[in-house]
Amino acid sequence: MRARLDWIRNGGIDGIPVSDLQHAQPGTTTAETAPTRFFEESRPAGAVHAPPEMLRTRASQEGDRPPVANHPTDAEAAARAALERAKLLAAAPMEPSRSRVRDKPASSKLFAEPTTQNTPGGDYPELTSLPHGEEGLRIVRDFIGDCRRCKLCHGRNQLVFGEGSAYPWIAFVGEGPGADEDRTGRPFVGAAGELLSKMIKAMGEHALKMGLPELASRLKREEVYIGNVVKCRPPGNRTPEPDEVSACGGFITAQLACLAPRVIVALGRTPTQFLLQNNAPLGRLRGQFGVFRGVPVMPTYHPAYLLRAPSAKAQVWEDLKLVISRLAECQSETQQMAQL
Repeated sequence: MRARLDWIRNGGIDGIPVSDLQHAQPGTTTAETAPTRFFEESRPAGAVHAPPEMLRTRASQEGDRPPVANHPTDAEAAARAALERAKLLAAAPMEPSRSRVRDKPASSKLFAEPTTQNTPGGDYPELTSLPHGEEGLRIVRDFIGDCRRCKLCHGRNQLVFGEGSAYPWIAFVGEGPGADEDRTGRPFVGAAGELLSKMIKAMGEHALKMGLPELASRLKREEVYIGNVVKCRPPGNRTPEPDEVSACGGFITAQLACLAPRVIVALGRTPTQFLLQNNAPLGRLRGQFGVFRGVPVMPTYHPAYLLRAPSAKAQVWEDLKLVISRLAECQSETQQMAQL
């Protein structure tokens, strides 16, 4: 503090050198004759300077009095005042600089969180403990309503819920509706749907050759259930985005709970990753059973992919034969339980 007082005394009032004050003409101030940038560039850090208006007022009041340096009492009083102001400024809380405010990270919650918190698998609390069969499916459909829970609603013509038996042995889950499905409101009715129908028919014929007529009767298009992870067509048939799967996935989860199928066939990457909660490539997951809430899941290629890559049909057929074998085991176990 003593050094500060000495600096003010030696440097003059408000950081203006004494020599400049001594050479100032009566009626004028150094602030008027010196460039403004001098005060910005040459003042020591922490120095406090009076604004030019204050200096003008002071000069007009002093008139033709001798320079401040010849009045040590006034100089000391001014020095003390400047020192007190410096103390106050040092004690005052520092406001955040503009750069600090600009660099503050933005909130990570760019969008409002959905009112329903989905657990892995996409549950809606309102759709738990549903009755099996048609009644449960009706409740799910009523709950969906004219869905506006994600941006896909803006480009759809119709919401595609799903169709088939309410008590299937097997459920097929695809990715989302295409143009034909969006137009008709039914799942898998375009070229990929026709191929899926042929796949199901071939499964029934294979079961019949295995001597399993009851299983064969269950492997018909009208006896299985077919649905999608998302109910509205993505623009240009693109892959559904994570927020869309999150908003819509709870519906297929509830549908599967009502259907209680013995086996689920996941057609493509999106349903496979959703049901199994596994982001591994489909080529690595297909051909081996996973589990979704106690139900075996067989991942395989989507029929639309088979239309582009017919050579993959042999792999899909091997996957479907594993499904038939698993259904045959379930049928055998059911018959054994009935005999006990």
